[in-house]
Amino acid sequence: MRIRRVLELMKQADVDCLIIKNRYNIRYITGFTGDAGILCIDDVRGVLVTDGRFTEQARTQMHGFDVLEYKADIWKTLAELVKPAERIGFDGDCFTYDEYFKLKKFLPDKDLVSVDLDGIRQIKERQELDKLITAARMADEAFIKLLPQLRAGQTELEVAAILEHEMKLQGSEKTSFETIVASGPRSSLPHGQPGARRLQAGDFVTFDFGAMYEGYHSDMTRTVVMGKATQWRREIYGIVQKAQAAGVASARIGMNGQQLDALVRKVIAEAGYGEYFVHGTGHGVGLEIHELPNINRMGTAALQKGMVFSIEPGIYIPSKGGVRIEDTVVLTEEGAQPLNGITKQLIEII
Repeated sequence: MRIRRVLELMKQADVDCLIIKNRYNIRYITGFTGDAGILCIDDVRGVLVTDGRFTEQARTQMHGFDVLEYKADIWKTLAELVKPAERIGFDGDCFTYDEYFKLKKFLPDKDLVSVDLDGIRQIKERQELDKLITAARMADEAFIKLLPQLRAGQTELEVAAILEHEMKLQGSEKTSFETIVASGPRSSLPHGQPGARRLQAGDFVTFDFGAMYEGYHSDMTRTVVMGKATQWRREIYGIVQKAQAAGVASARIGMNGQQLDALVRKVIAEAGYGEYFVHGTGHGVGLEIHELPNINRMGTAALQKGMVFSIEPGIYIPSKGGVRIEDTVVLTEEGAQPLNGITKQLIEII
């Protein structure tokens, strides 16, 4: 099924062969998990060109594909491989300027055509969903283990280390991205990296984190309060909670990401905090932590059954604090089903 999607894209682009550099697409198509290699596909065969570090691994992991080990210049080897083709496709968004001209140097008389492969991984198969669910559960369990360990006086870095350690103990291969822990006034930073600031009574603390299982990511955000929450903290938390719930409840097959983003954004705007919601509502999650579909003002493509994406509204008040609540969901006939199981009620760390 996966290779058929690639062949269909080649047909649409009217190319004789396709050179793929994106390592996530290579993994998706072939099963090869290494980080060095370029895949060439035509209507007869697929060949991974890699170096001696990965030839044994590639031959073990891939079935139905050939492996070609290059010795000196990968671009020269690639050019020799695709030389019979006249129109050669390549995933241009993954090539640097220099790489394009290295390839062109060896294929001066060939048409090189950029082909967009971004959409081939959007609809998740059952086995992919199982891996995404496992990754989400690892993150859930790690967060549950973290909560009793939270105390005023800990640094953000210390707390992030505990959370990452707990994810490892659950079986996570690595973190999905650099763990975000932002406390007090710093919780107004949507991507606040953990630092030396110590958690204090009354702080909002935002945790944005994810585990990884067999290459598939999880992504979730929860915001807690150290001690008892004041009225304004309860207010903005409640607004974000309402907006996030509206996003989960409203997601439907056929609507687009732009429409879903607008529905979520409307809840926050009508509460008077529209200017403080400074990013899109969500993004696709899979082999990459950010992939299609886009759940934002640029998301014009229709949402389809089997797509997996985040719903993560937030309010960020500079120098004061902020809240974000995020689930990763899978879109089904019945609507959006969260992969995360952690409560979205306000947690007070007493």
